[in-house]
Amino acid sequence: MRKIQAVLERIWKDVKNFRVAILALILYNVATRSVFHAYCPQLILTGFPCAGCGMTRAVFYILTGQFVRGMRLNPAAPFWILFLVWFLINRYLRGVCPKSTTLWLSIVCAATLGIYLYRMFHFFPGEPPLVYYRNNILRRIFVRG
Repeated sequence: MRKIQAVLERIWKDVKNFRVAILALILYNVATRSVFHAYCPQLILTGFPCAGCGMTRAVFYILTGQFVRGMRLNPAAPFWILFLVWFLINRYLRGVCPKSTTLWLSIVCAATLGIYLYRMFHFFPGEPPLVYYRNNILRRIFVRG
């Protein structure tokens, strides 16, 4: 029981410390989805998907047993799942922040970027999320008619 209480206290502390960022992300989500019907800032600005586009859906599909479907959306998702599980166990269950956290996060980000570049050069445009978003801001500014 004490261990569960300690975990909940660590989570609550983070929620309190990051409440402004959490609120900002919620407001950003509501605003961008209502105006642009999209969430990704890169997609909204340029029309091109970012390295993380499709990641939430990919993680959801992988965690619900639809591995192939998740991998089609974003093949970097398993790396993020492994990193996040490792990070959450360390941060909340063990109550530590290993010095290697930044290194592992950097490796996952580099892998995600490498996968993204490969997919953009070989499969763009293609199946979602590797599609061009025509309702982007730059197109609205520079393309008339």
